[in-house]
Amino acid sequence: MLKFELKRLLSPRANQISLLVFFVSALLAIYLGAQGYKQVRKDQIIAQVVFDKEREHIKARESLPEIGSLAYYAKAPTQWQLSPWAALFVGQSQNSLAAMKVNALALQGQIYNKEVINPEKYRAGGFDLGFVLAYMLPILIGVLCVNLLSDERQSGRFRLLSAFAGNAAVKSIIRALLLRFYLVAGIIVLLFLVAAMLLSLPFDGLFIQALGLSLVYCAFWFLVATLIISFNMNGLFNSLAFISVWLGFAVLIPGVIHLVLNQQFNEQPALKASIEQRLILNDGWDQDMQDSLQRFVEQYPQYSEKTQFSGRFHWKWYYAMQQLSDLAVDQHWQDHLTQQQARSSNLALVSWLSPNLLYQQALDQLAGSDAQGQRAYLLQVSAYHQQIREFIYPYLFNDTAITSEDIERFPLFKPSQQIQPAQLQGVHYGVMLLLALGAFCLLVANTRFKRLTVI
Repeated sequence: MLKFELKRLLSPRANQISLLVFFVSALLAIYLGAQGYKQVRKDQIIAQVVFDKEREHIKARESLPEIGSLAYYAKAPTQWQLSPWAALFVGQSQNSLAAMKVNALALQGQIYNKEVINPEKYRAGGFDLGFVLAYMLPILIGVLCVNLLSDERQSGRFRLLSAFAGNAAVKSIIRALLLRFYLVAGIIVLLFLVAAMLLSLPFDGLFIQALGLSLVYCAFWFLVATLIISFNMNGLFNSLAFISVWLGFAVLIPGVIHLVLNQQFNEQPALKASIEQRLILNDGWDQDMQDSLQRFVEQYPQYSEKTQFSGRFHWKWYYAMQQLSDLAVDQHWQDHLTQQQARSSNLALVSWLSPNLLYQQALDQLAGSDAQGQRAYLLQVSAYHQQIREFIYPYLFNDTAITSEDIERFPLFKPSQQIQPAQLQGVHYGVMLLLALGAFCLLVANTRFKRLTVI
């Protein structure tokens, strides 16, 4: 019986091609994700090695440069501590610098100074395993399942089996659906095992959650296909019905959600902060330098008696003006962080309207590559930038020469893991919602299958 069912499953050319395309696409997504993640880690390691070598080179010099010049050219590396799962579910990590270098200059002039794309315009994610599972997996399930009953009726097998007792015809359809589910679920498990070996992923609770969520998502689409089959319509109707459901969940609803969010959050405070900061800094060259320093010491009163300098330029004023330009646009930057948080919260509230979007959001949360992870990294960079500034201020305003020991004490960035238990609550809610929707589909399908016994 198993041999017969497998022959029925694998004989159609469409099924063969669909399984092959899905499997190859998933393997390609895993490979490309692994290469991208390795490149990110390589960039982070290289940046740290280069910085360490530069620091050792400076320490070995007989005469050290003045602190203002040293702080201008020395760019300290930072790291978005991405989990290896980010190779499979890239989220926002593909659009954000994961190895930013910062110095004591204005932070707003450094955050996006190397971006080649606008991260605000690329939110759907790239070609990764999450995309393959969220959007290509339902299509594979539809190809394998939706015409099962209509093909059985056309071949005459369903009429023949209906003549036997025990509802043999319906059991044959259910058996065929279960076989297809086991096959697709086995492919998903195999893909996760391949990814685990390629990326050295531990078989821990996170692995179980990601795999379990994927299997629940797979079961949900099988139940959708089962519900459509239970209406006992022809193959064309079933195919159009499944495509319509997929387009609604995968394209229409997410598109409307993002359109509404773009209208709701149509301002770009991060762009305003970056532009205004540069304008303020440029205008500062035409302003009274002592006046700028007086405004600076309002934030750092311990240097109020040490703002005097001779000549037309001094590093005191330059770094004070850098900080003042950041302070002038700080409200824009806080608005950007608040807007980013609000957008993520609103997206989480409405993502339940689309199982595809809900599933992809949950995967990004598991990987720590979602907008929350990006925001946490930016906050870490901002705090580290403050450490750098406050490290050089005593040397600037006290006119103290820097020594090799001082260079050794230069603050280093300490990354932290982005995945927090509180973030994973959305994953649990997503699983419960998919189970609820699947249970509804199963209940309706079971009721309708009982009416298929009539020849």
